[in-house]
Amino acid sequence: MVNPESMTKFKSNDIFHIFLFFATIIIFIFSIFASISGYIRPHHFKFISLTNNLLPITLGALSILLIIWLIRKRWVFIFPLIGIAVNINTIFSIIQPRAEREPFAAALNSSIKVISFNVHDFNYSKSYDEVAEINEFINSEKPDILCIQEFETPGYLNDNEMHSYFSHFSAKYIEKTTQEKLGLAIMSVYNISDKGVVDFEGTSNRVIWADLITDRGKIRVINCHLQTTGLARASKNGTNFLKRINELMENNKIRATQAEAVKVIINSTPFPVVVCGDFNDTPSSYTYTTIKGENMTDGFRQAGSGFAGTYKGISGLFRIDYIFHSDHFRSIRYRTPETNHSDHKPVISELVYKN
Repeated sequence: MVNPESMTKFKSNDIFHIFLFFATIIIFIFSIFASISGYIRPHHFKFISLTNNLLPITLGALSILLIIWLIRKRWVFIFPLIGIAVNINTIFSIIQPRAEREPFAAALNSSIKVISFNVHDFNYSKSYDEVAEINEFINSEKPDILCIQEFETPGYLNDNEMHSYFSHFSAKYIEKTTQEKLGLAIMSVYNISDKGVVDFEGTSNRVIWADLITDRGKIRVINCHLQTTGLARASKNGTNFLKRINELMENNKIRATQAEAVKVIINSTPFPVVVCGDFNDTPSSYTYTTIKGENMTDGFRQAGSGFAGTYKGISGLFRIDYIFHSDHFRSIRYRTPETNHSDHKPVISELVYKN
């Protein structure tokens, strides 16, 4: 006679396996679309761009499912394994398993240190302390080039007082925050010979660039702050799920167009280029793929180690802040140190000329 208790247990296990199987297949399909999302313009297939936004979470889920199916000795493990494998290039743009190594002193002495930092309007500081502490951090690093996103002079400081905080730099190009646009700044120990700004219509975003005169010739530094995903704002405003998803996909389209504009600046530059910024997008995205292209190098891929997440929200899973450089340079060190001064981590890259 069949024990009813064992029948109930069997049915429960059976239902759980069916659910787990279909969940695995759905997440696997997401991972396949995500692996090609960097090469497909979001204007053509909005849904595919959405899979890119979710990729860090998708990869985490695939890793858990892989372990579950291996423990249960089921052939289904092949799906999460393939899902992870086809995204291996993106994984190595987020995680580098090598240990951090100290560059040779001779290389450091000749290097150009670059910092990119979204300071979150100096954390909406209501006192001098926040600006002073960020300035102290910057001075401790002694960069040759500093790119700041969301640069705003607080109301309690005048321009002269604000400039005095960054006295380490002899040249400054600042586009202030306005009611319509977020502020950007490029500061450098090198003189600026030319500069420009591209304001993106209908958004608060912009790109600035400056040509710096170094001992080895000109370098063009591009500082960009691209369209937000809108998720944080939607969450605060209580926007419903479907509206959030639609806004996310629409913002992917806007950001893709902005990335194409940045690429035009890169391609029109006849000398070495460094691109810094808050791209608001992941390494699997069309934004990342477009700006990097064939002629730019992601400094983290070349010299980084460990986990490179830069946005502190959503458990710190997302890498959205970058420093790229043209093939004239080699990155010898790349870091994303912890600070308490923003919702983003600063990004630090040290570059040397190849020849």
